[in-house]
Amino acid sequence: MAWLPSWLRARPAVLVDLPPAAPPVDERAVLRRCAAEAVILQDRAEAVLAEVRGHGHLGIIAPRGGPLVRRFFALREELPPRCADPDDERLRNVLDVALHSHALVVAMSMDLLAYEWRSPRLEDVVSRIEGLGAAGVALDAAYAELTHPPSVDGPTPYGAGEDTGSRIAS
Repeated sequence: MAWLPSWLRARPAVLVDLPPAAPPVDERAVLRRCAAEAVILQDRAEAVLAEVRGHGHLGIIAPRGGPLVRRFFALREELPPRCADPDDERLRNVLDVALHSHALVVAMSMDLLAYEWRSPRLEDVVSRIEGLGAAGVALDAAYAELTHPPSVDGPTPYGAGEDTGSRIAS
């Protein structure tokens, strides 16, 4: 080993196989993708809830409702744990709550349908199931905000392209 330079003889080299560095995650893109899928699933969930409200057969409803519940929970798990941007963090929280709410509403509605035969009161509750409610509206608004972000400059006070000087002077 005399042929090795002194700095290499003092400290032997160790080769380490490192995994490739993960590319940075675009949090807003993840939020947008989850919201887009959730909006599509929301329409299917509304259809399932309408069938529950109509006292449909659980054997026909559950094969469609069960996978929706699982997918809403899975989408919730796909959300980033935290977002660096405060607006993205707010939207992440809205999506988290809406996805959780949607999963619970569909699951509980099917549970109520399963037990409605036990009580006229449960039958009445099933008849009054309306839909996904405020969580559905919040999800739609979050998706709209993710797909059409507000302009950086904000709206112009007098409209685009107008000469503000002439308007103030008159």
